[in-house]
Amino acid sequence: MSLRLQLIMLTTLVLLVSLLLGGLLTYGYARGKVRAEMHAAMAVGQRMASSAIADAGLTPDPDKELRQLVADFDGDRHLRVLWLDGAGQTVISSKLAPPPKSVPNWLYRLLAGGPDVIDLRMPPPLQGKGIIKLATDPHNEIGEVWGDVRLILAILGIFCALAISLTFIAIGYAFRPLQRLSTAFTRVGAGDYSQHVTENGPLELSRLCRGFNRMLDRLSAMEARNLKLQEQLAAVQDEERADLARDLHDEVGPFLFAVGVDATMIKRFAENGTRAEIMARSDAIREATEHMQKHIRAMLGRLRAGVLLDVGLNQAIENLVLFWRARRPELTFDTRLPKEAIHHPIDEVIYRTIQESLSNAVRHGRPHWVEIRVEHDVDFVRVTVQDDGAGFEPSRQKTGYGLAGMEERINALGGKVAIRSREKGGVIVSARLPQKAAPEDAEPEILSPALAS
Repeated sequence: MSLRLQLIMLTTLVLLVSLLLGGLLTYGYARGKVRAEMHAAMAVGQRMASSAIADAGLTPDPDKELRQLVADFDGDRHLRVLWLDGAGQTVISSKLAPPPKSVPNWLYRLLAGGPDVIDLRMPPPLQGKGIIKLATDPHNEIGEVWGDVRLILAILGIFCALAISLTFIAIGYAFRPLQRLSTAFTRVGAGDYSQHVTENGPLELSRLCRGFNRMLDRLSAMEARNLKLQEQLAAVQDEERADLARDLHDEVGPFLFAVGVDATMIKRFAENGTRAEIMARSDAIREATEHMQKHIRAMLGRLRAGVLLDVGLNQAIENLVLFWRARRPELTFDTRLPKEAIHHPIDEVIYRTIQESLSNAVRHGRPHWVEIRVEHDVDFVRVTVQDDGAGFEPSRQKTGYGLAGMEERINALGGKVAIRSREKGGVIVSARLPQKAAPEDAEPEILSPALAS
C-alpha cells in the first residue's frame, strides 16, 4: 500500500471517528432537549388544566367548561389532554398539531422514551365527572430535532468530503517530488546519472531533492573518475607489457641467442674433440643462464610486489634499491627506513610510491643521488623520495599514468601527495598517509599536478 493511500485512509478514519463522536454528542443533546421540552410542556399544561377545572366547578354548566378545557389544547405541539368518564372511557380528547417533518421510527425510539402522564382529579363540586388526563407527545419536538440533526449531518458530510478532497490534492502535490525521486532512483539503478530532479515542493522534500542531486553529481564524478582509472589502468598495463617486452628483448634476448650460438659451437667442438673450447662455451652458457635468471627474477619481483612485501617493507625497499643499483651502478642511494613495521595496506602503498618515484627519477631525471626516507608517528606515515636529476619544467607538466595511479592509491587511503622541483635541481615526491585508513566515501585530494611517467 502506498504512503499516499495510507495517509488518505488515516485522514478518513479520523474524520469518521469525529463523525461518530459528533453523533454521540448530538444524540445526548437531542435527548436532553426533548425531555426538557416535555417537562416544560407538562408543567404549563398542568397549571392551565388545574385552573380551568377549578373554574368549571363554579359554573352552572361544568361539562361545557370541561369540553372547552380540552378544546383549548387542540393544536398543542407537545401535550395531549383527555377527559375520561368514571368508567375510564374517553369523553373528548385534544388533537395534537401535526409534526412538520416525518420522523424515522428508529429516531423516535431513541429519543422519545416513555410519555409523561398526569391524572387530574375533579374537585368535590365535580365528583362523578371522571378525570382530566395529560400526556406528553414528543413527535413534534423530535421532528424539530430531526431537522437540526439532518442539517448538522449535512454540514459535517460536506466538511468531511471537502477535507478528504483537499487532503488528496495536497498529498498528491506534496508527494509529486517523491514520485520524481522514485523515477530518478530507478534511472540511477540502471546507471543513468544524467537527469537531475527539480528542487521544489515542501521544505523537507526540497532538501531531499537537493541532496539527491548532490549525490547524483558525486556519482557522475565517481563514474567519470572510474572510467579514467580504467583507461589509466589499461595504459599502465600496456606500458608494463612494453617494459617487459623491452627487458626481455634487451636483457634476455641477446643471452638466449648467445646460448644458442654456444650450444652450436659445443656440438662442433665435440665433433672435433676440442675439450678446452667446450668447457669455455659451457661456462659462457652458465653465465648467460645466471644472467637471464637474475633478470627474470627481477621482473617477477616487479610483477609480484605482494610477495616482496612478505619479507617486510624495509627488505622490499632494499631489494628495489638493489634492482636499480645493479642497472645504474653510478647512482648513490641514501635510504632512511623505520625500524618498526607498518601495517598493511599502507606498506603496499608506500612501496608502490617509492617504486614509481624511483622509476621516474632513474628513467627521466638522470640523477647521481637519490634519497628515500620513510618516517612515521602515531597519526601519519611520511614518505619522501628526492633526487638531484634534471627535474621538470612546470610549463610542461602533464598527468602520467604511473604517477596518477600512485596518487589514486594514496588518496584512496585518505592521504595527500605533492610533487615539486628541488631548488638545486631534481624532484621531491612527498606523501603523507594516515595510520588509520580513511572512510570509503572520503573525497580524494591532490595537492599538485603530477609529472608524466
